[in-house]
Amino acid sequence: MIRPELAEENPGKKIIMLGNEAIARGILEAGVVIGAGYPGTPSSEILPTLAEMQKFYPHLKLEWSVNEKVGFEVAYGGSMSNVRSVAVMKHVGVNVASDAFMTACYAGARGGMVLISADDPNSYSSQNEQDNRYFGLHALVPVFEPSTPQEAKDMIKYAFDFSEEYQSLVLFRTTTRLNHGRADVILGEVKVIDRDYGFDWDRSRWVCLPSHSRVLRMRLLERFEEISDYADEFPFNALKLSGEKINGIRYGFVAAGVPYSQLLNALNYYGIVDKVSILKLGLVFPPPKELIKKLFAYSDEIVVVEELEPFLENIMKQIAFEEGYSKELTIHGKDIFPQNGEFSGEIYLENIARLIGLSYKKVPVPENMLIIPPRLPILCPGCGHRSTFYAIKQVEKLMKTKFVNSSDIGCYTLAVYKPLEGIDTEVCMGGSIGLANGIAKVQSSDNPVLAILGDSTFFHSGIPALINAVFNKNNMLVVILDNRSTSMTGFQDNPGTGITITNEPGTRVVLEDLVKGCGVSPENIWVEDAYKLNETIKKLEEAVKAEGVRVFISRHLCSLVESNQFRAQQIIPPSIMVDQEKCISCMICINKFGCQALNSNEADKKVSIESSVCRGCKVCIDICPQDAIYEEIE
Repeated sequence: MIRPELAEENPGKKIIMLGNEAIARGILEAGVVIGAGYPGTPSSEILPTLAEMQKFYPHLKLEWSVNEKVGFEVAYGGSMSNVRSVAVMKHVGVNVASDAFMTACYAGARGGMVLISADDPNSYSSQNEQDNRYFGLHALVPVFEPSTPQEAKDMIKYAFDFSEEYQSLVLFRTTTRLNHGRADVILGEVKVIDRDYGFDWDRSRWVCLPSHSRVLRMRLLERFEEISDYADEFPFNALKLSGEKINGIRYGFVAAGVPYSQLLNALNYYGIVDKVSILKLGLVFPPPKELIKKLFAYSDEIVVVEELEPFLENIMKQIAFEEGYSKELTIHGKDIFPQNGEFSGEIYLENIARLIGLSYKKVPVPENMLIIPPRLPILCPGCGHRSTFYAIKQVEKLMKTKFVNSSDIGCYTLAVYKPLEGIDTEVCMGGSIGLANGIAKVQSSDNPVLAILGDSTFFHSGIPALINAVFNKNNMLVVILDNRSTSMTGFQDNPGTGITITNEPGTRVVLEDLVKGCGVSPENIWVEDAYKLNETIKKLEEAVKAEGVRVFISRHLCSLVESNQFRAQQIIPPSIMVDQEKCISCMICINKFGCQALNSNEADKKVSIESSVCRGCKVCIDICPQDAIYEEIE
């Protein structure tokens, strides 16, 4: 739940905020009306924070959209109607939205329009590290990047004014460290804009057919040139010039976002922050050319500090070449800092010391320091996904074959690890069914093809691929893991729950009906409670052995959501015990099923159940071949 003070109308008050909370507060202060998007770490907290604020500011109109493309279009429809609007998503979500985004940039904004891209250096919760600054270069739209939660709040508030002044969309890029970092943030005034809202029927602008788009392209280029001319005046850029030499060399640093904050820490550590020139960028594209040329004039060597791709480095080198500095100026970047991962504080200290010739001694790890062994991520106790994957393994054994399990992105992707090892592919949202379409065309019928994805992912981008399978008669089984939650990113509701982002009732979309609507025959649809293991195995075997496009819906509420409901309703889950005399230490429950609640002692490998961890799903009762696990009835 939101802290009420985040929504206070109390300018000047200082509050510690999560970066995403600060962004939400800035959106509120900017007078935004429409917010839409799809949950994805590290962006997930932005819209829910606004949804809680909506209790105090009912002018907000918010939604979790079915995917990022639709979320972007919802927001852009608001901009067309003169409403300030924001679309929120993680970096890979921009790929989904890019079809609409790239063309919308031609027509530009009417009401202020910002697309938030939360990038994820180090792939903490993502399938790649893509650097979405390149979308600005690709689409010819400005890219803003804040360096602190306070600046994030202030900058996104400014972004809507900027968007309306230049009639341009704004790409607002953050990274995980900013989204999930905390800092003091000073509240500003909440703006409620008094203007007429409504569509303006400008077909020459909003209908992007070729004859219109050629004209809109010219307008886009003109806007971009105006923004480029303004870049040097951008209020969140800052240039500090020194000209002092360190070991005979004048150094200039260039950075933006979190790397700028980290760079300052390192320069202060060495006591040289006043001896070097620093260009801090808030507008990372288009570049402020005059500020860059001033930096060049005061420097012998330029150090570009940026995570991931050499985006700013290439810009600096291009400008140095065009302005005649390339022969007398050395520009460092990826020759010093790596092109992968998020930079630790130590990377800054080591690399700056090595470049400038300073002394840095790495702090040794204490000999008596406790080294905690690495722990792979794992499905929660009582997770219905675990029992479903276990059932799939059992059907493989019964049929004496190996399936091709094409998976999607979600909690269930963790089944790739031991002991389940139930995942063979995973690329992107909706990719499970899409890839299975291709694999099924060439795979021997001796190795059935399964596409495995969650309920929210199916709504997001699984539907077109399922229709494709039906249309092209690709022989496969689609397994939908319906836990009535978008759990991996924070338990957000989706069309299958029928609850909107503001916790109000919407219209629930029934998966079985939707699957039928995609053309799957009713006799090729199976539904079972994931906790009923034996029934699940039986129906899965039927589904695998059938022909054509089939769908198996394995359904049980997310165990974390369910346990919270139990606590709220004061329901005590079943107590599961192990009969130590019957247990023969076969370890099947631990080595094949792998629930964290199952333990074995060192001496005789007898299994026990940790009651504080157990969720009472009772699946292990069906797994034990010795009937040693049972429910204790009081």
